[in-house]
Amino acid sequence: MALGNKITAFLAACSAGVSALPSQDTNTRSLSFDIPSPLRTSHLYGAPANDFGCKSSHSPVVMLHGLSASREVDLNLLQRELNSRGYCTFSQTYGAHTLPSWIGGLTDMTKSAADIAAFIREVQSKTGAAKVDIVGHSEGGVQSIYVPLTQDGISDIVEHVVALGPAIHGATYFGFTDLWYIGGEVTRKLVGKIVDLVGCPACEQLAPDGKVTNDFAAASKIVQDGNKVTIIMSKSDHLVPPEVSIIDEPGVNNVFVQTTCPDDPVGHGGLAWDQSVWRLIVNALEETDEEVYACEKGLQF
Repeated sequence: MALGNKITAFLAACSAGVSALPSQDTNTRSLSFDIPSPLRTSHLYGAPANDFGCKSSHSPVVMLHGLSASREVDLNLLQRELNSRGYCTFSQTYGAHTLPSWIGGLTDMTKSAADIAAFIREVQSKTGAAKVDIVGHSEGGVQSIYVPLTQDGISDIVEHVVALGPAIHGATYFGFTDLWYIGGEVTRKLVGKIVDLVGCPACEQLAPDGKVTNDFAAASKIVQDGNKVTIIMSKSDHLVPPEVSIIDEPGVNNVFVQTTCPDDPVGHGGLAWDQSVWRLIVNALEETDEEVYACEKGLQF
């Protein structure tokens, strides 16, 4: 069974009949900030350990998760797959409040950018690599481009950047918690309530006229010299439409999933888990056009 079908079957069993957005119930008195047990027991949860002794013919790859996700949920399955292909991959949860620390990408993105930059430097230093590659999804895709733009010295040590559905020109993210479907509807509603309670500065900074959106608009050029950037988009992405992601600058490779897999209806969240997308990611990292994975029909949320 294809990966997308496995995930679809699992999510359907957990979450049949629910809406696309979390409950906005503001009664938070009974909230627990502990990691829900359905997550800890899910085979879709958990990322590989960061192994700084890993050796590969490829540059090390830093994986940046999306808004309200974490290193354990979102790009974790891709990270396992890249490891199996001989890559050395590294990830961290950035942008989390002190409580709960397992939901990331919520806090001030400028502070997260500094944190991510420090992690990239650590990966390069500890692995001894000349260059580091970045793969980011959603807010992580934004950070994969924002960090080299704003953090001193990072563009010099980054080569390939692969951004999945980044909201470069502003989008409304608040309330997007669909990636937590892997723990069932109860988990997704819990995450939605927690985000309502603790706040999401990153949501505001990613919105039209937000801090990060305006920083991109004010930049003389978004992509830095020496960075090979690929933007991967889906024509079925309604949260971050393609026109919000495209970077119209020389050397930027703006790619649609449907160019290689025309029948794939994958949505924004599904970009992280879709093997049609994984093919494009590997192609970007290796600068090839091989069909390393067959097309599939990704999740539409």
